[in-house]
Formats: sequence, C-alpha cells, structure tokens
Amino acid sequence: MNSPPTKSFARGVFWMVLTAMSFAVLSVAVRGLTVKFPAVEIVLMRAVIGLFMIIPLIGKFGFRALQTRRIPLHLIRTGFAFIGMLGFFYALAHVTVADATAFSFLIPLFTTIAAALILGEVVDAPRWLATSIGFAGALVIIRPGFQDISFPAMVAIASAAFYAGAWTSVKILTRTDSAAIIVFYMNMFMLPVALVISLFFWVTPSWEDVPLMLIMALAGWSAHFCQARSFAAADASAVVPFDFLRLPFGALLAWIIFSQPTEFWTWIGAGIIFASGWFISWRESRTS
Repeated sequence: MNSPPTKSFARGVFWMVLTAMSFAVLSVAVRGLTVKFPAVEIVLMRAVIGLFMIIPLIGKFGFRALQTRRIPLHLIRTGFAFIGMLGFFYALAHVTVADATAFSFLIPLFTTIAAALILGEVVDAPRWLATSIGFAGALVIIRPGFQDISFPAMVAIASAAFYAGAWTSVKILTRTDSAAIIVFYMNMFMLPVALVISLFFWVTPSWEDVPLMLIMALAGWSAHFCQARSFAAADASAVVPFDFLRLPFGALLAWIIFSQPTEFWTWIGAGIIFASGWFISWRESRTS
C-alpha cells in the first residue's frame, strides 16, 4: 500500500533537511582536516570508515542485503563521485565553506546541460534561460574583473559538474537499490583508487585526528544515505528547495569554528544559482 502524497512529501523534506545538515558538518570537518592532509587522503578516510559503518547491516541481513544487478552503474556513479569529491575537498582548503557550498548549487544546471548534450533530451527555452541565469549567479560570486579568478574556485565549479553525474546516477539507482547499497558500493569502489593515489602524498594521522575523521566520515555517510532516502520518498523537484539549507548551516558553522565571514555577494550569487536550479527541477516535474 502506497503512502499518501502528503506523508511522502513530509518524509522527503525530513530526509533532505538532514542531508543539508550532514553536508554542512561534512564541509566544516573537511576544512579542518585539509590543514594537515591532502584531499585524496581525506577521500580515502571517508571510504574506509564508510565501509565500517555498513557492517551492522551485513551482520543483520547477511551479504544478500548488498546484492545488486547494477554494478556498471555503481562504478560510473563512483567515478563521478570520486572526482567531484576530490575537487570539492580541494576547494574547501582554499575558499570559504560558504563559497564552496554556493558553487555546489550549480549541480542541477550541469545536469540540464548533460541531458541535452549527452542524453539527447530536448531542453526548452525557459530551462536554457534558467541555466544561463544560474551561471550568471556563479559570476556574481567570482566577480571577474573585480578580483582575480582563483584556481580553487574553478575546481569547485568543475566538481559540481561531476557531482551532477553522480546525483543523476543515484536517482536511477534508487529505482532498484536501497540507500545502504548505494552508499556501500560507492565506498567499496572508491577505496582502492583513493588508496593508490594517497600513497604518493601520504601523511600519517595521529590519534588527535581521529575525532574529526570520524565526524567527517559519519557526516558524509549520513549525507548520501539521507539524500537517497529523500529522493526515494518524494520527487526531487519537491525536496530540492530544502537543499539550500546547506548554505546557512555551513556558513554558521564556519563562522563559529573558523571565524570565516560570508561575503554579501556570495549570498546573492548563491540565491540566483539556487533559484535557477529549483526552477529547472520544478519545470521538469510539471512536464514529466
């Protein structure tokens, strides 16, 4: 028996708010770790601890709980997520948490471009206009001509493009696989790649680093798990607006912990980007 639409929407919003909170905690924890560790080693930490978090599921249901027929798609999703995560973590070491979060709102806009150029979907004029306005929002944050365009900012934008591929894969995977399975295979496939690359930049952790590593890994696992649950419970267009909470959550934590201020132009640009992304998601729900 299917749940009433109102209850499904409420569940979707609940999980998306938790997703936003988890991503905010993740960003702040990563920012703290980048002082000592390279981005790829932080990705490795997340993958290792993320796999340990799935052990209770295996203990309760056995390995049959991890069965899937979508290994190729899991591999593709992991590839997108790995590059996107690596770029995002690198950016967090060099730009403010608020700026990095604002650039991540470009994900729906990159998804629209991919749908047109790669999947061959027909994108109408209003969606192209919204996409253009969204990228104009990114320019508001970067402000070329008024300040130098930094390499980390460009990396943050590129990471959003790869995350768009990962999020699209997650939406497809939730049709057949549970959130736990999706998170498990991402960590399992990501671990060996991150390990090999990390060996070239290795920094040995100390016991003092463990609490922050655990917070980072737990927040990362929670973010992806809650996101998958949210998309499974309700239409993406209905719950995506609540993803904007990542910005105030992250900005507040960064201000409290690192004394990082958030510039006025970041809020304006982020608002433009997010509004454009929301319009695209809303329009897709109306035409699908």
